[in-house]
Amino acid sequence: PDTKTGRFVIELAPHELIPAACTWKYGSVHRNAGHVLQIQSHSSEVHQSMPFQEYSPEFPHKKFTTGYAGRPSGPGWYVSILDNTKNHGPGSQQQHNPHEADANFGSVVEGAGDVIPRIHSVPQKGWLDKANQIVIPKLTILTP
Repeated sequence: PDTKTGRFVIELAPHELIPAACTWKYGSVHRNAGHVLQIQSHSSEVHQSMPFQEYSPEFPHKKFTTGYAGRPSGPGWYVSILDNTKNHGPGSQQQHNPHEADANFGSVVEGAGDVIPRIHSVPQKGWLDKANQIVIPKLTILTP
């Protein structure tokens, strides 16, 4: 099998819960942390952060969900490789605001069992050297 390429598909969160949080295109995995794979956007169309930290408790940061990194959120994003409800949910990043959480915008519905673990198996951990970054040239997004 080809171990140098792969595909994963992200299904967006229900629009009624998270209406504004899908604004990215493609990029590269530039952080391989113990709890997330973080992607840096390379799209010239996406270079601004979210206008607010959009979050719904009905769509928490479970394993294989996707969320925006940073304050304010984005344009970098991540795939949770474990349940990050406490790490990225309400009150997790800023103690002075117990309601704020990372924007969570979708779920990996294809590739979670093979592609995501393969990316996470890159020997370098933390912020990746350019040579170890995994390029994502194209994304397929399914809307519910």
